[in-house]
Amino acid sequence: MIRVRSALVSVMALVLAAAFVAAAQGQATEGARRGSGRGLSRGSLLSLIRLEQVQKELKLSAEQVAKVKKVSEDLTAQMREQYTPLREIEDREKRRAKMTELTDQFDRKAREQLRDVLAREQMSRLYQIRTQVRAVVESLGNTYVAGKLNLTEEQKKKVAQINKDMLAKRSQMFSGMRNASQEQRAEATQKLRKVRSDADKEALAVLTAEQSKAFQKMQGEKIELEMQRGRR
Repeated sequence: MIRVRSALVSVMALVLAAAFVAAAQGQATEGARRGSGRGLSRGSLLSLIRLEQVQKELKLSAEQVAKVKKVSEDLTAQMREQYTPLREIEDREKRRAKMTELTDQFDRKAREQLRDVLAREQMSRLYQIRTQVRAVVESLGNTYVAGKLNLTEEQKKKVAQINKDMLAKRSQMFSGMRNASQEQRAEATQKLRKVRSDADKEALAVLTAEQSKAFQKMQGEKIELEMQRGRR
Protein backbone atom coordinates (compact mmCIF):
# COMPACT_ATOMS: atom_id res chain seq x y z
CA MET A 1 0.00 0.00 0.00
CA ILE A 2 1.09 3.55 -0.67
CA ARG A 3 2.17 5.42 2.43
CA VAL A 4 0.61 8.85 2.66
CA ARG A 5 2.15 11.60 4.71
CA SER A 6 0.45 12.15 8.04
CA ALA A 7 -0.72 15.64 7.17
CA LEU A 8 -2.97 14.22 4.45
CA VAL A 9 -4.69 11.77 6.77
CA SER A 10 -6.65 14.61 8.40
CA VAL A 11 -7.90 16.01 5.09
CA MET A 12 -11.70 15.78 4.86
CA ALA A 13 -13.04 13.92 1.87
CA LEU A 14 -15.29 15.85 -0.44
CA VAL A 15 -16.26 13.87 -3.50
CA LEU A 16 -15.40 10.89 -5.72
CA ALA A 17 -14.67 8.71 -2.69
CA ALA A 18 -17.94 7.47 -1.35
CA ALA A 19 -16.59 5.77 1.70
CA PHE A 20 -15.23 9.03 3.07
CA VAL A 21 -18.34 11.11 2.46
CA ALA A 22 -20.08 10.49 5.76
CA ALA A 23 -16.97 11.16 7.79
CA ALA A 24 -16.42 14.44 6.04
CA GLN A 25 -19.99 15.70 5.93
CA GLY A 26 -19.27 18.56 8.32
CA GLN A 27 -16.57 20.01 6.06
CA ALA A 28 -17.40 18.70 2.61
CA THR A 29 -19.02 21.85 1.34
CA GLU A 30 -16.18 23.94 2.77
CA GLY A 31 -13.77 21.94 0.62
CA ALA A 32 -15.99 22.53 -2.40
CA ARG A 33 -16.03 26.27 -1.80
CA ARG A 34 -12.25 26.38 -1.97
CA GLY A 35 -12.58 25.35 -5.59
CA SER A 36 -8.90 24.57 -6.04
CA GLY A 37 -9.13 20.82 -5.74
CA ARG A 38 -7.69 20.76 -2.23
CA GLY A 39 -11.02 19.55 -0.83
CA LEU A 40 -10.93 16.42 -2.95
CA SER A 41 -10.55 13.02 -1.45
CA ARG A 42 -7.02 11.65 -1.65
CA GLY A 43 -8.44 8.60 -3.46
CA SER A 44 -10.38 10.48 -6.13
CA LEU A 45 -9.24 10.28 -9.73
CA LEU A 46 -9.02 14.07 -9.92
CA SER A 47 -6.93 14.49 -6.78
CA LEU A 48 -4.48 11.85 -8.00
CA ILE A 49 -4.19 13.04 -11.60
CA ARG A 50 -3.38 16.55 -10.33
CA LEU A 51 -0.24 15.28 -8.61
CA GLU A 52 2.94 15.91 -10.59
CA GLN A 53 4.33 12.55 -9.46
CA VAL A 54 1.30 10.72 -10.84
CA GLN A 55 1.47 12.69 -14.08
CA LYS A 56 5.09 11.63 -14.48
CA GLU A 57 4.21 8.01 -13.64
CA LEU A 58 1.59 8.09 -16.40
CA LYS A 59 4.02 9.88 -18.74
CA LEU A 60 1.51 12.60 -19.59
CA SER A 61 2.42 14.99 -22.36
CA ALA A 62 2.28 18.75 -21.85
CA GLU A 63 -0.93 18.82 -23.85
CA GLN A 64 -2.49 16.13 -21.65
CA VAL A 65 -1.47 17.97 -18.48
CA ALA A 66 -3.20 21.11 -19.77
CA LYS A 67 -6.35 19.16 -20.60
CA VAL A 68 -6.33 17.44 -17.18
CA LYS A 69 -6.13 20.86 -15.52
CA LYS A 70 -9.14 22.06 -17.52
CA VAL A 71 -11.18 18.97 -16.63
CA SER A 72 -10.30 19.38 -12.96
CA GLU A 73 -11.21 23.07 -12.89
CA ASP A 74 -14.53 22.50 -14.65
CA LEU A 75 -15.60 19.63 -12.42
CA THR A 76 -14.48 21.44 -9.27
CA ALA A 77 -16.70 24.38 -10.21
CA GLN A 78 -19.63 22.00 -10.69
CA MET A 79 -18.90 20.34 -7.35
CA ARG A 80 -18.88 23.68 -5.58
CA GLU A 81 -22.25 24.59 -7.07
CA GLN A 82 -23.97 21.30 -6.26
CA TYR A 83 -22.48 20.56 -2.85
CA THR A 84 -23.08 23.93 -1.22
CA PRO A 85 -26.90 23.45 -0.92
CA LEU A 86 -26.34 20.22 1.03
CA ARG A 87 -25.60 22.31 4.10
CA GLU A 88 -29.30 23.10 4.24
CA ILE A 89 -30.30 19.44 4.65
CA GLU A 90 -30.69 18.92 8.39
CA ASP A 91 -31.40 15.19 8.34
CA ARG A 92 -28.02 13.46 8.51
CA GLU A 93 -29.09 10.31 6.66
CA LYS A 94 -30.70 12.28 3.84
CA ARG A 95 -27.64 14.50 3.56
CA ARG A 96 -25.39 11.45 3.50
CA ALA A 97 -27.51 9.77 0.82
CA LYS A 98 -27.48 12.88 -1.35
CA MET A 99 -23.73 13.31 -0.96
CA THR A 100 -23.19 9.69 -1.95
CA GLU A 101 -25.41 10.21 -4.98
CA LEU A 102 -23.40 13.24 -6.05
CA THR A 103 -20.16 11.40 -5.34
CA ASP A 104 -21.12 8.64 -7.75
CA GLN A 105 -22.25 11.21 -10.30
CA PHE A 106 -18.96 13.12 -10.29
CA ASP A 107 -16.98 9.89 -10.26
CA ARG A 108 -18.67 8.91 -13.51
CA LYS A 109 -18.07 12.35 -15.00
CA ALA A 110 -14.40 12.24 -14.06
CA ARG A 111 -13.96 8.80 -15.62
CA GLU A 112 -15.72 9.81 -18.82
CA GLN A 113 -13.79 13.03 -19.28
CA LEU A 114 -10.40 11.61 -18.34
CA ARG A 115 -10.90 8.76 -20.82
CA ASP A 116 -11.01 11.39 -23.55
CA VAL A 117 -7.65 12.74 -22.39
CA LEU A 118 -5.67 9.66 -21.32
CA ALA A 119 -4.64 6.64 -23.33
CA ARG A 120 -6.09 3.29 -22.25
CA GLU A 121 -2.84 2.23 -20.59
CA GLN A 122 -2.60 5.52 -18.71
CA MET A 123 -6.17 5.21 -17.48
CA SER A 124 -5.55 1.65 -16.31
CA ARG A 125 -2.49 2.73 -14.36
CA LEU A 126 -4.45 5.57 -12.77
CA TYR A 127 -7.04 3.05 -11.58
CA GLN A 128 -4.27 0.90 -10.11
CA ILE A 129 -2.84 3.84 -8.20
CA ARG A 130 -6.25 4.75 -6.87
CA THR A 131 -6.82 1.19 -5.68
CA GLN A 132 -3.52 1.39 -3.82
CA VAL A 133 -4.18 4.73 -2.14
CA ARG A 134 -7.78 4.06 -1.14
CA ALA A 135 -8.78 2.24 2.01
CA VAL A 136 -9.38 -1.43 1.22
CA VAL A 137 -12.95 -1.26 2.51
CA GLU A 138 -13.60 1.72 0.23
CA SER A 139 -12.24 -0.07 -2.82
CA LEU A 140 -14.21 -3.22 -2.12
CA GLY A 141 -17.34 -1.11 -1.76
CA ASN A 142 -16.85 0.24 -5.27
CA THR A 143 -19.32 -1.31 -7.75
CA TYR A 144 -16.67 -1.86 -10.41
CA VAL A 145 -14.20 -3.52 -8.06
CA ALA A 146 -16.89 -5.65 -6.43
CA GLY A 147 -17.98 -6.82 -9.87
CA LYS A 148 -14.45 -7.64 -10.99
CA LEU A 149 -13.90 -9.71 -7.83
CA ASN A 150 -17.33 -11.36 -8.09
CA LEU A 151 -18.24 -10.49 -4.53
CA THR A 152 -21.37 -12.25 -3.30
CA GLU A 153 -24.28 -10.32 -1.82
CA GLU A 154 -23.26 -11.55 1.61
CA GLN A 155 -19.72 -10.28 1.11
CA LYS A 156 -21.02 -6.92 -0.08
CA LYS A 157 -23.17 -6.59 3.03
CA LYS A 158 -20.22 -7.41 5.26
CA VAL A 159 -18.03 -4.84 3.49
CA ALA A 160 -20.79 -2.23 3.76
CA GLN A 161 -21.12 -2.83 7.49
CA ILE A 162 -17.36 -2.59 8.02
CA ASN A 163 -17.36 0.67 6.09
CA LYS A 164 -20.30 2.01 8.08
CA ASP A 165 -18.57 1.19 11.36
CA MET A 166 -15.33 2.82 10.20
CA LEU A 167 -17.11 6.00 9.13
CA ALA A 168 -19.01 6.17 12.41
CA LYS A 169 -15.72 6.07 14.30
CA ARG A 170 -14.21 8.70 12.01
CA SER A 171 -17.22 10.98 12.36
CA GLN A 172 -17.08 10.72 16.13
CA MET A 173 -13.41 11.64 16.15
CA PHE A 174 -13.81 14.51 13.69
CA SER A 175 -16.70 16.03 15.63
CA GLY A 176 -14.41 17.02 18.50
CA MET A 177 -11.49 18.36 16.46
CA ARG A 178 -12.66 21.90 15.65
CA ASN A 179 -10.78 23.51 18.55
CA ALA A 180 -8.21 20.77 19.07
CA SER A 181 -4.57 21.58 19.76
CA GLN A 182 -1.76 20.49 17.46
CA GLU A 183 -0.87 17.73 19.89
CA GLN A 184 -4.47 16.51 19.98
CA ARG A 185 -4.63 16.52 16.19
CA ALA A 186 -1.43 14.49 15.98
CA GLU A 187 -2.88 11.98 18.41
CA ALA A 188 -6.11 11.85 16.41
CA THR A 189 -4.11 11.22 13.23
CA GLN A 190 -2.58 8.12 14.79
CA LYS A 191 -6.00 6.91 15.91
CA LEU A 192 -7.41 7.50 12.42
CA ARG A 193 -4.64 5.41 10.93
CA LYS A 194 -5.50 2.56 13.26
CA VAL A 195 -9.21 2.84 12.46
CA ARG A 196 -8.40 2.51 8.77
CA SER A 197 -5.88 -0.26 9.32
CA ASP A 198 -8.32 -2.30 11.38
CA ALA A 199 -11.06 -1.80 8.80
CA ASP A 200 -8.69 -2.82 5.99
CA LYS A 201 -7.76 -6.05 7.75
CA GLU A 202 -11.38 -6.84 8.49
CA ALA A 203 -12.40 -6.17 4.87
CA LEU A 204 -9.59 -8.32 3.45
CA ALA A 205 -10.72 -11.17 5.69
CA VAL A 206 -14.05 -11.15 3.84
CA LEU A 207 -12.33 -12.16 0.59
CA THR A 208 -11.50 -15.67 -0.52
CA ALA A 209 -7.88 -16.53 -1.32
CA GLU A 210 -8.63 -16.22 -5.03
CA GLN A 211 -10.32 -12.86 -4.60
CA SER A 212 -7.45 -11.58 -2.47
CA LYS A 213 -4.98 -12.49 -5.21
CA ALA A 214 -7.14 -10.78 -7.84
CA PHE A 215 -7.48 -7.67 -5.70
CA GLN A 216 -3.71 -7.46 -5.23
CA LYS A 217 -3.28 -7.73 -9.00
CA MET A 218 -5.71 -4.85 -9.49
CA GLN A 219 -3.31 -2.60 -7.55
CA GLY A 220 -0.52 -3.10 -10.08
CA GLU A 221 3.10 -2.19 -9.42
CA LYS A 222 3.55 -0.42 -6.10
CA ILE A 223 4.30 3.27 -6.16
CA GLU A 224 5.44 5.49 -3.30
CA LEU A 225 3.53 8.77 -3.30
CA GLU A 226 4.24 11.98 -1.44
CA MET A 227 0.80 13.52 -1.35
CA GLN A 228 1.12 16.82 0.49
CA ARG A 229 -1.82 18.75 1.82
CA GLY A 230 -2.59 21.81 -0.21
CA ARG A 231 -0.40 20.77 -3.10
CA ARG A 232 -1.46 22.14 -6.47
